[in-house]
Amino acid sequence: MIFEQSFLDSLIQAVEASHKYRDLQIPHTTLQDILAYESQHSQSRKELEANFRKSLHNIMAPYLEDINYPVETASMQEFHSQDPSLETLKSWCQDRMRHHASSCERLPFLEIFYQKIYVTIGTPTSILDLACALDPLGLPWMNLPPTTSFVAYDIHQPRLDFLQAFFQLFYPQARAIQQDILTNIPDQEAECAFFFKEAHRLEKRRPGSNRELFAGLNVKWLVVSLPSRDLAGHHSLEAYHTSLIQKSIEGQPWRLTTDMAGDELLFFIQKHD
Repeated sequence: MIFEQSFLDSLIQAVEASHKYRDLQIPHTTLQDILAYESQHSQSRKELEANFRKSLHNIMAPYLEDINYPVETASMQEFHSQDPSLETLKSWCQDRMRHHASSCERLPFLEIFYQKIYVTIGTPTSILDLACALDPLGLPWMNLPPTTSFVAYDIHQPRLDFLQAFFQLFYPQARAIQQDILTNIPDQEAECAFFFKEAHRLEKRRPGSNRELFAGLNVKWLVVSLPSRDLAGHHSLEAYHTSLIQKSIEGQPWRLTTDMAGDELLFFIQKHD
């Protein structure tokens, strides 16, 4: 069914003005992309509106954590003025990461998580952190040399403002960029890209999107992580998520190796030597 542009525009405007989403400052292109996909799979205005809102919620739900980023940014300035040690900085970062489900789940094995990555790919000289959430607060555990560049991509502007302040104070070689990695695949060259716990959700947003993203990235290594079990911990997702990654690189001359850290599956995709 073909929908009038005025109706499509009204759906996007309603989201951008809504109490639930307005403070997130979701990129307009993201909303357009979701709506364009759902328009092809809806038979009425009512169905389209329902599908659009459901898809948007599935994508944005992990961004709705209870964190007041302006307050946290202000407290960070005070914290930095105390010239904290590395261990104190780690403790501060852990306290913030506990407010985000995905980052919190990794805390018990955060140290070994990055060690496992470096065993396979070495210590990278440049990193793209895709759909980063609060993962960049793991920088104190990454043990990167100060010359390593680090670029974090996300669509949640308040979170990115917080991360940019964190970078400026503690990791000046890093920067944060608001960008939808699906509608605008990063073209910056880097040694590796991190893509943690997002590939399954990206695929739900638009089937085949991981294949498109992986092919478009200008990196030597792509490190993907996915949960090994469902949220309740009752069912293994290892076979399902392994199949997802294999299908995303099928036909490509890339090398795939796997590992596991804690309850996260690690997929190492080497695109070139």
